[in-house]
Amino acid sequence: MRKKITAALLVVFTVFAVVVGSFALMTASSTPAMAKCGICPLYCIGVTCDNGHTYCNSCLAACAGAHNCVVTGF
Repeated sequence: MRKKITAALLVVFTVFAVVVGSFALMTASSTPAMAKCGICPLYCIGVTCDNGHTYCNSCLAACAGAHNCVVTGF
């Protein structure tokens, strides 16, 4: 009985951690103003900024100090 309770608590804790972590990632890196280097999403849509460089997404561009970025694709 004790093993079942421990296993159930472990599953609940794991699901909770995944949900909270996913929510934190989505909200923290969804806009350049909120970007924190190291937690940017891994998708790559292509944004070109006023410095002439193209970055995978606006979060990575903000981490690099770029401004006025426009989605251009690749």
